[in-house]
Amino acid sequence: MIYHFNVMEIGTQVDFVLFNVRGKGVILEYDKKTKMAMVEYNGSRYPNTQTFKTLPKKKKDIPFWYIKK
Repeated sequence: MIYHFNVMEIGTQVDFVLFNVRGKGVILEYDKKTKMAMVEYNGSRYPNTQTFKTLPKKKKDIPFWYIKK
């Protein structure tokens, strides 16, 4: 798997996690100000997707879906 995470462009494939299940999603929109993306995964769209290098320590701070770098 080779992904270029420094460039969040439309159409980029990313490692997407939905309820602790990993898969490959595609970025549909990216907001540079908030650094959030809209990701399409298995035909569904997930708005306000955050990107994490490392997950937060508190379990309640982890969102239901996110992009794992």
